[in-house]
Amino acid sequence: MWEVGELIHIGWPDFSRPPMPYEVVGIDRFGPVVRARVKDSLGREGGFLVVYGCPDSALNSIAKEATNTLGFPVTVPELRCSINGAILRSFDYEWWPTPEFAKRPRLIAKTIANVFAAMKAKKQERDGNNR
Repeated sequence: MWEVGELIHIGWPDFSRPPMPYEVVGIDRFGPVVRARVKDSLGREGGFLVVYGCPDSALNSIAKEATNTLGFPVTVPELRCSINGAILRSFDYEWWPTPEFAKRPRLIAKTIANVFAAMKAKKQERDGNNR
């Protein structure tokens, strides 16, 4: 997976916006959960928080559990993005570049990673009991 300084290509297929290069300026990886801050060639920053290998049908459940755990809204909009060719939906949450919000993105990524791991473990347990 990527490192700070690396270029990745992000697009929005639902708006017919082709992938454009963005530089990774910050990244957190927790297994299949990836949160990155990126900037474009004009220096504008943005970011995403995605879960690789997670069916779309489970994303809203993860967002709901994360919201319950964290005490503030975490959502999954219908808008899809493409990141280096993979089509994904990114979690949304309120964040501002202020000290009070500084730890929130990493906390959300860790929480989503824990929720996803717990969901996978429950599914494996159910699947194992149904054999």
